Amino acid sequence: MNQLYTCVTQQHDLRLVAVAALICGLGCYATFTIGRQVFRRQPWRERLAWALTGVIGTSSAIWATHFIAMLAYEPGMAIGFAVGQTAASLGMAAVLVGLGAGLVVMWPGLSGRLVGGAIIGLAISAMHYTGMGAYAVQGSLAWDAATVAWSIAVGAGFGSLAMGLAFHRRRAVRNLAPMVLMLAVCGTHFLGMSAVTIRFDPRVEIPGGSMDTTILSILTTNAVLLILGLSLAALHLWRLNRRRHEAESQRLRDLADIAVEGLMICDGNTICGINHSLERVLGRSSEDLLGGSLQRVLTDLSISDIPRHQEIDAVLHDAAGLPIPVRLIAQSIVIKAKPHTVVAVRDQRERLRAEVEMHRLAHHDALTGLANRRQFNEALSARFASRRSGDDTFALMLLDLDRFKTINDTLGHGMGDALLERVAQRLRRAIRSDDLVARLGGDEFAILKAGGIDLAEIQVLAERVLDLLGRPFLIDGHVLNIGTSIGIALAPSDGLTSGQLMGNADLALYGAKEDGRGRYRMFEESMNVRIQARRSLELDLRRAIARQEFTLVYQPQLCVRTGTYDGAEALIRWQHPERGLIPPAEFIPLAEETGLIGPLGEWVLRTVCTDALTWPRHLTVAVNLSPVQFRDARLAQTIRTILAETGLPGARLEVEITEGSLLQDEQKTLAILRELRTLGIRISMDDFGTGYSSLSYLRRFPFDKIKIDQSFVRQTPDDHDSAAIVRAITMLGASLGMKTTAEGVETDAQSRFVMDEGCDQLQGYLISRPIPLASVAALFSEAFPCVQTA
Repeated sequence: MNQLYTCVTQQHDLRLVAVAALICGLGCYATFTIGRQVFRRQPWRERLAWALTGVIGTSSAIWATHFIAMLAYEPGMAIGFAVGQTAASLGMAAVLVGLGAGLVVMWPGLSGRLVGGAIIGLAISAMHYTGMGAYAVQGSLAWDAATVAWSIAVGAGFGSLAMGLAFHRRRAVRNLAPMVLMLAVCGTHFLGMSAVTIRFDPRVEIPGGSMDTTILSILTTNAVLLILGLSLAALHLWRLNRRRHEAESQRLRDLADIAVEGLMICDGNTICGINHSLERVLGRSSEDLLGGSLQRVLTDLSISDIPRHQEIDAVLHDAAGLPIPVRLIAQSIVIKAKPHTVVAVRDQRERLRAEVEMHRLAHHDALTGLANRRQFNEALSARFASRRSGDDTFALMLLDLDRFKTINDTLGHGMGDALLERVAQRLRRAIRSDDLVARLGGDEFAILKAGGIDLAEIQVLAERVLDLLGRPFLIDGHVLNIGTSIGIALAPSDGLTSGQLMGNADLALYGAKEDGRGRYRMFEESMNVRIQARRSLELDLRRAIARQEFTLVYQPQLCVRTGTYDGAEALIRWQHPERGLIPPAEFIPLAEETGLIGPLGEWVLRTVCTDALTWPRHLTVAVNLSPVQFRDARLAQTIRTILAETGLPGARLEVEITEGSLLQDEQKTLAILRELRTLGIRISMDDFGTGYSSLSYLRRFPFDKIKIDQSFVRQTPDDHDSAAIVRAITMLGASLGMKTTAEGVETDAQSRFVMDEGCDQLQGYLISRPIPLASVAALFSEAFPCVQTA
């Protein structure tokens, strides 16, 4: 070591030594920068060009370092350099460097790199000692074999180490490779110089044709320029590659961060990149995961377990170790000339929650949270499907709320919804955990009671439900009383299929309502008789419309002021060929339920308009319109068409409506009434005084007439309450500018009372019973003798 130190410090010009070291450093840097281009994915011709450039640059750097250092050496005597051997030393370096580099490229893996690096180290030694063979002095050279061996070993060892470090996965380690190769070059040279001893001998002459130091300086200068050029080119390439890599990396990061799905870039099983979406999913920062193993977040999977073309279900673990259901798919990409794997991570929590919510919505009522009709039907079918040998029995209860429609119509749908929610809460408290309560729609509910058909237990449940729903509900300051009716059917005795059981429970419910509501009924076979009778009547009603079995009769109306008839009300009659006369109270509700009221009502309107044309022109005809008819948005247009076809002026037609028509859809009904008013048609409020909101309707729509319900008129004048109601209605009509008609006038006392109270029109048996069209004309030509006109 002392010998090496003495050789460098005392036998060399340190300025030139520094130049040699600088040239060596630049050359080594250029070697690895250019060498990296060989391993990039590009056409083989370009890779070969980069390889040749690297070999020339490396061998030139080794050669220039040696001869600049030789120029720095001061032996104290004349020197020269043999031209042939000087050139051979450069060729030797180029051949061996090319061989070592070729092994590194052709023999992938650590072994090939170490062997190739060792050959490059040997190229340094071969070049050095070949160059020393070209060194001519006026004396003799003596070599220390051990030091020579050390110099060769240093070159081979550091060359092998440098090539091994050049391919390390960490950049900081890779950046050490040029410095280690520089140690190989400089170490080999200066150890080799310390191994030689030069003895002056005046008898020795410098061979002729040797280069002097001036020529060598020119050659080494050219070599230096070559190395500098290659170094600058390498630096430029490094900068371009770095910018390109940074741009590529930034682009990948930007694209990854834009992605909604989580993305994870892996080098093998090592995580080398994640995007913001995955950071949010895991609740971890990228710094916490980068460089770590994939198994930190996917405990049961390696990168090879994730398919490339098909998603798989997996479980991630967040910062707290909690599982996160995800779906994974992988794709291979190349980043910086190295294969990587991008793993797309799709968070499944929201989808699973959505599926649970969709399933809940599909099987539960949105308002009450109870099972809906779909879940109820599935449960009922499952109960029948699971029956074995008739030993699995259960009960079905159908519930229909009493007086709910009145509350919903008068207080609004918001109040109705709140009431249904409270009903659902009470029903939940009434049942056991293995029972099922469902809302089938509107105010209809059902209970599937498991556990056999113990009648006492079923009755206890029914009475508990009646009690709970019969208690008042306090909602937003309103005390609401409803109650419920319950129909009960037992399986399998009352039905072997879902449809049969539901039908029989519905019959029982109908029976409970017929009994006065607020009670329960068990299904009985006799109920079938009534339903069959209803179905038979429905069929007859359909045939009656087709066969025109209906007729109209007219009940005249008398004007109190003039004592003459001023119109009549049309009343429908059904003369059944077998059953005889069927009153409207029996078939009109059925027509409304079955939708037959539409064609039947249109026939009535067309007929009365035609009949009224045979009366004196000052007389009007009144027709009752069903609430169901007002559900048809075409009602006004239908009446307009009938008036146009028959030729009856609109002013001679009077339509009578009840409050039920307004309760169903107030805005729609009022709009239809306004349209009828534009046709000149008169509008009457029928059965006034029996509803709940008559005054508000009178305020919102200017009716032409108010008809006092006959239930009040028939009690006058003896019943003081009825008399007071009649008096109040006539005063109300007079103050609003509306005519009042007293219905159901049957006695002289009733007639005198209502006339004295100011009624404008009389209708009832005292005036005339409903009579056929043929009898009306004769009455209309007479004045009624019982009326004293002013």
